[in-house]
Amino acid sequence: MSVFRSGERSSDWCELTGFEFVELTGQLRPIGINAKKQRLLVTRGSCRLTSREGAQVLCEGQFCDVDEANGPFAADAGDLTAQVLIFSGRWGTELGGCGIFKFGPSTPAWAKGDPVSYPKSTNFDSHYHDCDEYWVIMEGAGTVLVGSRSFEVEAGDCVAIGMGHHHDLPQVRADITAAYFETTLEGKKRFGHLWEHKHGPADIRAEGG
Repeated sequence: MSVFRSGERSSDWCELTGFEFVELTGQLRPIGINAKKQRLLVTRGSCRLTSREGAQVLCEGQFCDVDEANGPFAADAGDLTAQVLIFSGRWGTELGGCGIFKFGPSTPAWAKGDPVSYPKSTNFDSHYHDCDEYWVIMEGAGTVLVGSRSFEVEAGDCVAIGMGHHHDLPQVRADITAAYFETTLEGKKRFGHLWEHKHGPADIRAEGG
């Protein structure tokens, strides 16, 4: 596991090399291409994304990959305002999920995840993936646990989680809103939350734990 912020360099093993929030208004704003791969995720409101192929409207939680072949790109929010998150990196073609999740303190309950021995005040499930995963914390604060390591996170942090490493959100101090991006699927290439008691042992990447 590693934690970095916008403008900081990620660990060498990370497929995500950077991220940036962009605020949009009614004025058309160019979206630059500055990495091998980029993905635009709408994190607030809705926006119109224009490219060589035309225009499309994306609502909160929706995303689009932006690359040189279909550029140049530009975005605006019409008569309102919006926010987008631009992921940059070097991921492959078979990917996991991407979107937004919101989570607050809740009554602990067994929720399909693998059993844990540490204190929890949420019903978030302990799970792993057949890919790396990245959480960008947009609001709130809490404790993230990856393997045996824990880290206190707050708005602006990006948590990088290596393939196969169990991770959890056992404590939330303030309601969390975060973006997630599961990059290149490897190994058995299963998508979604995986649990050892149902899906078998994880294929663990040496880095990322």
